[in-house]
Amino acid sequence: MTNKKKQSGKPTEGMLDYNENSSAQLQLVRLLSPLVRELVYSMDPQGVEFKIVDYGCGPGINSIEMVKPVIEACLEKSSDTPIVVCHSDQVGNDWNTLFELVSGPDGYVQIAKGIRTEAAIGSFYDQVTSPESVSLGTCIFASHWLSQAIQLDSAGTVWFADLQSDARRIVDRIAQRDWTQFLLQRALEIRAGGYLVVGTLGSVPDTSEKNGIAASGRGIYRAIYVVAQTMADEGLISSESLETFLFSLWFMTADEARHAIVKNTKLAAAYEICRISVEPAPIKTNDIFEDYIEVPGTYAQKYVGYIRAFGDSTLRTHLFGPNCGSSELLDTLMAEFYNRLTHLYEVETNKYACEVWHLVVVLRRK
Repeated sequence: MTNKKKQSGKPTEGMLDYNENSSAQLQLVRLLSPLVRELVYSMDPQGVEFKIVDYGCGPGINSIEMVKPVIEACLEKSSDTPIVVCHSDQVGNDWNTLFELVSGPDGYVQIAKGIRTEAAIGSFYDQVTSPESVSLGTCIFASHWLSQAIQLDSAGTVWFADLQSDARRIVDRIAQRDWTQFLLQRALEIRAGGYLVVGTLGSVPDTSEKNGIAASGRGIYRAIYVVAQTMADEGLISSESLETFLFSLWFMTADEARHAIVKNTKLAAAYEICRISVEPAPIKTNDIFEDYIEVPGTYAQKYVGYIRAFGDSTLRTHLFGPNCGSSELLDTLMAEFYNRLTHLYEVETNKYACEVWHLVVVLRRK
């Protein structure tokens, strides 16, 4: 059993076409809009400014839609309070696209004059902004990514939910450590009376699953494994590279999310738990692209686009890259993988559908 940090980049770097393939994320953003409005209205006066930080902002659309209702509620409550929006993500984020969208016709700078926009570049597992400066922090579809790329013996699967024995325990410990670290860093940044809102993919109890949980997206990760296994069987990639490859993520149950807060004395002292829940997405719970199922070609394209958006960099760097001696060969292998994945979704359609359960965590800084 090995557990070592890879040296070539974070698991979320280099996401492709994210804005075009993030409808599932946008659904959660819109679901949370009334909640963040209510939180703004419930807060005490914020002093010199109201600062919003979106942690793990990505290239823009969802981050913009997340902060818009916060800005609107701030202006409705007190039009005189200066508003600062800070977008936080890693250096590899597409910052140019983000700020073009911020200033564009659908961006939030059109809502009112004087809104200041900032960027905080770095990992949200570290402190990214000034102490006690944040009025409302949001983190949408980002906290499930672990702090490091993981390589261990994971034969038969490419993701956490199907891991067994020691491998599952190792990744479980990393996930709990990362969640604790994320919350500790936010406790430094959020001012007393401020809020942290985390919305991401979650897991629910399910006795039919080998580990007793059903995790969001289980179909797509199993589809990825099926296709990669065919390529290993044909010698296009090595069996060893597949047997040690794992997506560096963990979708928590509500109990797992709560455990770190109540068991860690610093977190228990820092936060009041307002809400921790995992619930099915209100629409398209069982298949995020169910609208296209009668047109298999389009259905397959939607799924492959979605998988490319979040997974291409991880697949290139940690699964297919070790099998290649040149960038040309890597591109050829990736094209073959996506062609096979497209065919799988055309033939099997919803056998590998992506189900979605939303984990929502709302914490108030004491």
